[in-house]
Amino acid sequence: MAPSPVVILFASLLVVALVRISSLWVLSIAYSFRKASAKPPSGKFSVIIPAFNEEKTIRGCVESLASQDYQDYEVIIVDDGSTDRTPGIADSLGGNRVRVVHQQNRGKAEALNAGIASSTGEFIVTVDADTRLSTHALKELSARFASSPRLGALAGNVKVENPRGLIKRLQSVEYAAGLGLARKGQSMLSTVMIVPGPVAAFRRDVLQGAKGFSSETFAEDFDMTLAILEAGHDVEYEDRAVAYTAAPASLEDLMKQRRRWYRGMMQVLSKHENMLLRKRYGVAGMYGLPYVWFDTFSPVINMFLAIFAVVAGSISGDWATILLGLSAYWVIQVLLVVTAVGLDRERKLWQVALSPLMLFYNSFLDGLRTAAFVEEALDIRMRWEKPKR
Repeated sequence: MAPSPVVILFASLLVVALVRISSLWVLSIAYSFRKASAKPPSGKFSVIIPAFNEEKTIRGCVESLASQDYQDYEVIIVDDGSTDRTPGIADSLGGNRVRVVHQQNRGKAEALNAGIASSTGEFIVTVDADTRLSTHALKELSARFASSPRLGALAGNVKVENPRGLIKRLQSVEYAAGLGLARKGQSMLSTVMIVPGPVAAFRRDVLQGAKGFSSETFAEDFDMTLAILEAGHDVEYEDRAVAYTAAPASLEDLMKQRRRWYRGMMQVLSKHENMLLRKRYGVAGMYGLPYVWFDTFSPVINMFLAIFAVVAGSISGDWATILLGLSAYWVIQVLLVVTAVGLDRERKLWQVALSPLMLFYNSFLDGLRTAAFVEEALDIRMRWEKPKR
């Protein structure tokens, strides 16, 4: 008996999703076999730390920078009009390599620009104030820049600091599988789509060419990355430059963070829509942007998969085929997490144990992404909200 059109449509959507995951899988594995740079690290780094009401985290961030095994660098803290004890703590940390810039509250993008304007390094590294860098981070970033003159920016490896409790641990697995693995795959094509705020490195002249960070969206890091790709520079990933960042510990804070992320992504995609499927932008236009657009609308696709599964099973009665397809999709997602954890230099057994739960966690994020899409479409006002410490 020939399959019904509904079953064929369901199977087609499933194949598209599986091909996307499989291609990411192969590319991320290939990343692990790349050759290390043969050139020694060199060049001065300016580390910019934008800080607004970060009295509980700023000291730990700066202290992690003091232990870098790289000699030529400076640290610039930009106090963006903080109303807590951040200004005083920042001033107490000044001296030696550390300088402090105070300004009225103008937002993260302008704080970054103020820090860049006060810096003198050949390379710029942005670090969130609630983040600690690994000892070798600057050294690894420098070695990668030395190996490739076409490299305009580098994304570091973001991990959750002290992942205790289910919510933080699920985010830890997400960072390894959903973010880290994606950046490994994209790096093989020199088209990493987002250099993350917790640890992002740039050539100074590339940042100047992009005219600095913009306050037009909630995702200044994504916006800057696309501007760099649009200018024709390579953007890659360095998994040995690790940043341990504070992650939301409650559902409320997680929802606030992701709403901002997702709305910011849609704003940036709209701003750079001229790049989509344009050959003149190379891999970024033909693969990178479609990949992110697919991610943006993946909740709708996932919803269609679920609806088609029910409809196809009801109409055709062929529940065995439908369940087999959904099971294959779930198994591949679990394998993707296991692969990501296995390739990680700091793999944890509990991350593998949590991998079956990622299907439910990702469904929760799909709901947040859908809500953010509706809010952005309706132009509902949203302000920048900080998580509780």
